[in-house]
Amino acid sequence: MWWRMRNWRGLGILLLAIVIGAAACSTHKQQSQDETTVSAADPFTDPFFTEPPAWDDSVLQQSETLTEKPDEPEQPKTLLERGEGLVFSTLMIGASLAKLAMPFMGF
Repeated sequence: MWWRMRNWRGLGILLLAIVIGAAACSTHKQQSQDETTVSAADPFTDPFFTEPPAWDDSVLQQSETLTEKPDEPEQPKTLLERGEGLVFSTLMIGASLAKLAMPFMGF
């Protein structure tokens, strides 16, 4: 009786090791020689390092836009708006969960 249980346990461990090994072998990525080699060229001849980038003032324009005060203060949400948001978020979560569960149900 105990011998059979040990035998099944050993068989289960062996099958688990085979499944893990097969998964590890199937996900192994083959890298080409070009991806692993490092270029020995001088990096200071590259224009990326020798020429500074052009000035970009978009960051300053964004900060000026953010510092402007809004004309109208934001009004608190009403009970109807909060209820609509709650119903909409519940429907969206339910739809995404249903979309995840459909393949398991055979649809």
